[in-house]
Amino acid sequence: MKQLILVDACNVLHATAPYKERLSEGMDQLGEELLERLRPLHDIDQWELHLVIDGKGSRLEQQFIDRTRTLSLVFSPSGQQADTIIEAWLIRLGPDWRIKVVTNDRAITHTALAQGAEPLRPMDTLQWADEVRSRATRDHKNQVNKPGTEFGNRLEGLL
Repeated sequence: MKQLILVDACNVLHATAPYKERLSEGMDQLGEELLERLRPLHDIDQWELHLVIDGKGSRLEQQFIDRTRTLSLVFSPSGQQADTIIEAWLIRLGPDWRIKVVTNDRAITHTALAQGAEPLRPMDTLQWADEVRSRATRDHKNQVNKPGTEFGNRLEGLL
């Protein structure tokens, strides 16, 4: 089953203290920072991840972050909210998708539920991403420190 996380980025940024205090820096920069914070969900847990941001430019713009095309920032056209893009995306996807929608917006939450998607609160999602990052770091340290995984050549086994 394919896995997808759609993030109502402006909603998350407005609802989360570390970002809310910095909204004057602009949605582009904060959206990129939010993407990096959530990226372990894509890179480690293998979820397709797209952050949808309100109104930029005259048309829909999707900036893919890597060649897999499973990680992106999506900007709705000026005058159109991210909600519309997320709702259309949810309606378009079939039953072979496991979908999570990150938002505090009630309308998007209701649409997500109606389409069989799981709504997630912003803080829960940030915590989930942080836990995935910590788990991967801990697993990596355990693997590196495991006996028999030392790096380098030793001559005593050859003599």
